[in-house]
Amino acid sequence: MYFDLTSLGIHFDSIIIWGLLMACLYNLLLKFTIEDRSSSPLVISLIMLVSYGLSYEFVDLNAGMYVYLIWVKYDFLTIIALLVSHKLLKLPYTSTLKYILAGLTINTLIFLGIHIDIVVFDNKNYWWFWSFYSIGITVIDFFMVVTLIFGKDWLHIGKLLSKRKQKKQITNFKNC
Repeated sequence: MYFDLTSLGIHFDSIIIWGLLMACLYNLLLKFTIEDRSSSPLVISLIMLVSYGLSYEFVDLNAGMYVYLIWVKYDFLTIIALLVSHKLLKLPYTSTLKYILAGLTINTLIFLGIHIDIVVFDNKNYWWFWSFYSIGITVIDFFMVVTLIFGKDWLHIGKLLSKRKQKKQITNFKNC
C-alpha cells in the first residue's frame, strides 16, 4: 500500500521543523549553561533548522516529480554546509554529526532512488519502494531530531564499532 503523504507531509514537515527549533534552542541553552561544552551540536542543529526551514518555504510541492531532485540538492548542500562549518570552526566530529550525516546521506539516496524510479524509469505502478520511501524518510527525520536533542551515540553504534576495531587489532596482533 502506497502512502500518499503529500498533504500529511506538510504537517509532518512542520513538526520536524518545530523539533529542529526545539533542538536548536535546547543546544543553545546547554552551550551557555554547561562549561566546556562543544559548539558542534548547536552548529549542527542551527544548520539543520535553516536547511529544513528553507526547503519547507521554498520547495513547491506542485513541482511535480522533480520535487525529489530538489530535496536531493537540499540534503547534499546541508551535508556540505555541515562539513565545511566543522572544518572552518575547527569543531570535533561528534557522534551527533556522524548520525546527522548518516541520516542525510540515507535521505539523499532514498530521494534519488524515488526520483530515478518515477522520473527516469517512468514507473507508475506501485511497488514496495514507494512505501519504504514514505516511511523511511519520516523515520529518519524523526531520528535526526532525536539525535540533536540527546546529542549522544544513543544507538551505541560507536561502541559497537570500537569493539569491532579492538577485536580486529587483537586478532591482527595474534597473527604476527
